[in-house]
Amino acid sequence: MKLTFMGTGTSHGVPVIGCKCRVCTSPDLRDVRFRSSVFIQSDEADVVVDTGPEFRLQAVKYGIQKLDSVFITHSHADHLNGLDDLRIFSHTKAVDPFNQKADETEGEGLPIYADRKTLLDIINRFDYIFKPVKEGGGKPKLNLMNCSVYNEKNPVTVKDLKVYPVPLVHGSLCDTGWLFVQEKNGRKSSIAYLTDCNEIPLKAFEMIKNIAGNPDVLVIDGLREKAHTTHFSFWQAMGAADKICARNTYITHITHDNFYIEIFSYIQENIKFFENLKEIKSRGGNIAPAFDGLVVEV
Repeated sequence: MKLTFMGTGTSHGVPVIGCKCRVCTSPDLRDVRFRSSVFIQSDEADVVVDTGPEFRLQAVKYGIQKLDSVFITHSHADHLNGLDDLRIFSHTKAVDPFNQKADETEGEGLPIYADRKTLLDIINRFDYIFKPVKEGGGKPKLNLMNCSVYNEKNPVTVKDLKVYPVPLVHGSLCDTGWLFVQEKNGRKSSIAYLTDCNEIPLKAFEMIKNIAGNPDVLVIDGLREKAHTTHFSFWQAMGAADKICARNTYITHITHDNFYIEIFSYIQENIKFFENLKEIKSRGGNIAPAFDGLVVEV
């Protein structure tokens, strides 16, 4: 699999509007952070996690040509509000006013996987998508799929990918992490994407271990050094990563409090306090902040 970080920033993005702090004015491109989203490609499938406000820019920048499915963590604006730009990948019927030709993507629409609350928010926030129209501009043709019916024994199947919803806690909100698994030539490759959380339930740790063992890649929420009520701090993210024991760990959903290089240094300085991360690093594994445009091959 191939993992592309299309965005690694928090809800404001970085630079923050109107902010002239040292990070928002940094010349280091690793300090430019679109809202968090990833593009995952297997041999057969192309999928994204979350469609934030910059999704169109991300899709163009990272060359997305097709999508087989979309996975949404939760319905906060920074993870959802670019949803309409999915229409390029699946169109409803629209009448061209110049030649009266109509075109519509075959099938039930692009599958969108999320929990029930998120699906209800999509229907409410993007209600025009689900209302019939006689003519006008195109709309995305979406097939909303409730991920609660999928579990460890019944994963979502997207061509050669198996995808498992992972329960997370984001303040008072329950949201969904995603575990992507591809089996090829007797080898299992895996990516665990766990963003926007301040708690990972025990059953989620157990699920990841049962399905993937030690994942090849863990992407985990780490907002900033200071504690937060709805997100992991860097230290808390490292603590969770120490339990999951992925071969490579990347922190995402980062604020404008620190330069990339400062976060990298913080992680390297504190690895010694986490036995499993220390062992993983000694074997050549990565424990580092992610940055926009980072590509990881699994």
